Amino acid sequence: MRVLFLNPPFHPRFSREQRSPAVTKSGTLYYPKWLSTAAGVAIQNGHDVDLVDAPAGNFTVKAVIDRIAAKNIEAVVCDTSTPSILNDISVIEAIKAAHPSIHTLMVGRHVSSLPRETLASCSSLEAVAIREYEYTVRDWLAAKECGADLSTVDGLVWRKPTGEIINNKQREAIKNLDELPFVSEVYKRFLHTPDYFYGHSLWPLVVFDTSRGCPYHCSFCVYPQTFSGHTMRYRSVSNVADEFDYVAREMPEIKTVMLEDDTFIVSKPRTLELANELIRRGNKLPFDANCRADVGADVEFLSVVHKAGARLFCVGFESGDVEVINGMKKNNDDRRDAKYHEEAHKFVRRCQDAGIMVHGCFMVGNLNETPASMEKTLKFAKSLRPDTAQFFPIMVYPGTVAYQEAKKREYIQIEDWGAWLTKDGLHNSVVTLPNITHEQLVSFCDRARRSFYLAPSYLGYKLKQSLKDPRELQRNVKGFLTLSKYLLKGSQHDKNAPQATGKAQGATA
Repeated sequence: MRVLFLNPPFHPRFSREQRSPAVTKSGTLYYPKWLSTAAGVAIQNGHDVDLVDAPAGNFTVKAVIDRIAAKNIEAVVCDTSTPSILNDISVIEAIKAAHPSIHTLMVGRHVSSLPRETLASCSSLEAVAIREYEYTVRDWLAAKECGADLSTVDGLVWRKPTGEIINNKQREAIKNLDELPFVSEVYKRFLHTPDYFYGHSLWPLVVFDTSRGCPYHCSFCVYPQTFSGHTMRYRSVSNVADEFDYVAREMPEIKTVMLEDDTFIVSKPRTLELANELIRRGNKLPFDANCRADVGADVEFLSVVHKAGARLFCVGFESGDVEVINGMKKNNDDRRDAKYHEEAHKFVRRCQDAGIMVHGCFMVGNLNETPASMEKTLKFAKSLRPDTAQFFPIMVYPGTVAYQEAKKREYIQIEDWGAWLTKDGLHNSVVTLPNITHEQLVSFCDRARRSFYLAPSYLGYKLKQSLKDPRELQRNVKGFLTLSKYLLKGSQHDKNAPQATGKAQGATA
């Protein structure tokens, strides 16, 4: 079957797949990793595949419709997110109006959490895939190709010709991750790698996983709760190392690999095994990875991982207040909360001693947040001295405990999904706490960002880093040029009303 995997048009450089989808202030744009993996599986199964990342390639809705006609596409698999869902539905409606016979399926975290609601809101949409969707899409395409009964496709929610919405059996999570294709092969075939940028990483980069799942239960974290679950599954060490080799051989422009595991160092023995295999193979590609601060890693361990290529860890420090850490269920054992900040400081210093940089992630607006606790977070961020930092207002998404709690306590006072973004597509919290409004959360993040990045000591550190390493100079200049305008004007949430429209962006040529 001729099938288009579509990251649909919206705001230019709208980063749909990141944990909090938005147009980012640093210029960061995530690869459509899940969508690309599903496209790779479809290729493995003999389908004629096309892949379009509209926000990266600046495709309009009309351009997508014209491409569908030119390539005689028979089915569209469309990615989604909570802040863009109204737009994404309108894109599907426009495609269906232009090509009435085309088959339509939506994937992504939002529709995985609200499948029936999504189908009920869009008559042009035939089906939704739940959670990890690579094999659900594969089986849906096979059923459509031969006219089989869709009730046999695990992980599918679909609409009968009568209009009845059917929930199929839930699909088991993929156990053997080595069966999946190298997503970097799909990137090379369809995407323009310089389009993608992470503010904390060398550029250009590629992104892939070495595992799926996370054993922790942070209330706000969307992927484990709506997609990959809490059971760890690992690619084999040789399989991961083979993809490093592929990128080094076939994509010579790439300067960094970003490992997008939910938590890279969950198993220290497995991490050490992977590090030693990369060292044995002579890996020259630096890699960055998501990590927790309380993994108990010592300098000796981190030095081996650094020798294997580890350049930077992206760490969710979240809050400088222990009561907020407790409220978000950051640790599986509450007794660890009291020592969390002490462990965070130790981890950063050990990483720095081992030659690994740290990108700090901080958020405000969780349960137990107060104006005083937000100030503690800013002080905490500065005291850690990470290489870079991000400050987010809480973004609660359907399917998460944080969303359920906010709804139950009536902290969410805006029901329109479009309000999850500002007019320009930036993050806009919809959570109003008893003593903090959502506008104040956004304003604090703007102020915290200015205070962190414009501190003379930080500017001096970045100057020295840039003079020492031309690769870091390129990253720093590229990120700062984008970030600087937001350091001056902030998110302008008080000047621009939140977007709340179902009309597709970029609908004209």
